[in-house]
Amino acid sequence: FPYKSMLYNEENASQTYYGLWDATTSSPSGRTNYDMYKGIRYCYIMIDNIDAVPGISPSVADEFKGEAYFLIAYYHWVLLTHYGPVILVRGQLDMGLPEEQVYVARSPFDECVTFIAETYDRAADLLHGYPTRPDADLGRATSVAAKAMKARLLLYAASPLCNGNTEFYARFRNNDGTPLMNTTYDPEKWKKAMEAAAEAISVAEKFNSELGRQNFMLYTSADSSLPDAERGHRNYRDAFTKEHWNGLEFIEAKGDRGGCQTLQQLMGPRPIANNMSLGWKTTSVPTMEAVEMYYTKNGLPWEDDPETKDIDPYAYNAEAGTVNLHLYKEPRFYASVGYDRGTYEIDGKEITLYLRGGELHGSTLKETDEYQSCTGYLCQKWIPKASTYSIPNNSFSFYYYAYPYLRLPELYLSYAEADFEYNGSLSTQSLEYINLVRKRCGLPTFQASWALAGGIPTGQKLR
Repeated sequence: FPYKSMLYNEENASQTYYGLWDATTSSPSGRTNYDMYKGIRYCYIMIDNIDAVPGISPSVADEFKGEAYFLIAYYHWVLLTHYGPVILVRGQLDMGLPEEQVYVARSPFDECVTFIAETYDRAADLLHGYPTRPDADLGRATSVAAKAMKARLLLYAASPLCNGNTEFYARFRNNDGTPLMNTTYDPEKWKKAMEAAAEAISVAEKFNSELGRQNFMLYTSADSSLPDAERGHRNYRDAFTKEHWNGLEFIEAKGDRGGCQTLQQLMGPRPIANNMSLGWKTTSVPTMEAVEMYYTKNGLPWEDDPETKDIDPYAYNAEAGTVNLHLYKEPRFYASVGYDRGTYEIDGKEITLYLRGGELHGSTLKETDEYQSCTGYLCQKWIPKASTYSIPNNSFSFYYYAYPYLRLPELYLSYAEADFEYNGSLSTQSLEYINLVRKRCGLPTFQASWALAGGIPTGQKLR
């Protein structure tokens, strides 16, 4: 299994699982090699030479340049999230440059963020005629994706991890003593994140005459006349198992749909008792913390909902045959979590899960068995009902779907988060964005839910 290299002491400063600066060096077990800097160099080579291609039109050259700048920004972003401040590459290097101009130091974090944001903007400007892509252009960059990735970048930069973090970064310096992280908290970074999210939302929601609709909007599949719980459950479940890669809300998605079958194979319920080798593997599962975080059907935390706050969530409910924690829940819970004695859609049908120790889907009671749930829960999200496993033939038939890298709801929630952190409360605009997300999954509005609990909270409670 990958990711165990830290446990097996296979890593050091020059050889890490994610050695994203050199794909040729040896690596810990299970690692896939990528070289971000080689990709950046290829992009600059293309940018510097594309105009000299015989017969190429200026518009096509600009499109290719826009895609290249998008990748330059994205590759730097990947490096930034893995290593923090990195060496910035602003163009091709001449072979005859002196060493001091080639072997440069890492740039401070804020400088890295500014460079990546400006590069995303440059990409968006060159891709202004491409807010979306046709099916033939799987996964290619768009102006909306560039603005959306910039919004994600600036929210990350404003977060407590990177904004005023003295615990981790007080002594984080270059060899010449240059501080690599600004450890003074700057609230204006939240304002920049909010403005970037607003800008991305504006281009995402802009009317596209070629499509006859907005560039992007929240995906819905259920009949609007259905009860909220049923409608929300279907909308949310289908958003992750039926939404086309180039669909309504996927601003950027994996062009190759291969890989989704691995997700399904490692999440489905065991079809044969005590057999670790055949069928669904049941190893990627929700944590207990994730299960507890889902709201009640009234759209509130369990302890704040007047209908549940006096009910012990961990007490066994004999009538339901399961614990109270699995009852009174919102539609997203039932669309995402497989729990003991709950229903689960797979193999073209709906089954009941038996997740207690020694039961068909539950723990084998042997810790050496790798393929089993370590929490007692299964993942229902990402599992299409149409995907099947044949016991007689020992074969799978997978339903293929897209894997999203960035969806429109992220921008709505990023705006609201940045708004709260900068202004200390939620504006009318933030509430509107939050309620778009809540309505799609069958929840009451934020205001209606909290009216049941005495009104919208403030401070840390609201956060």
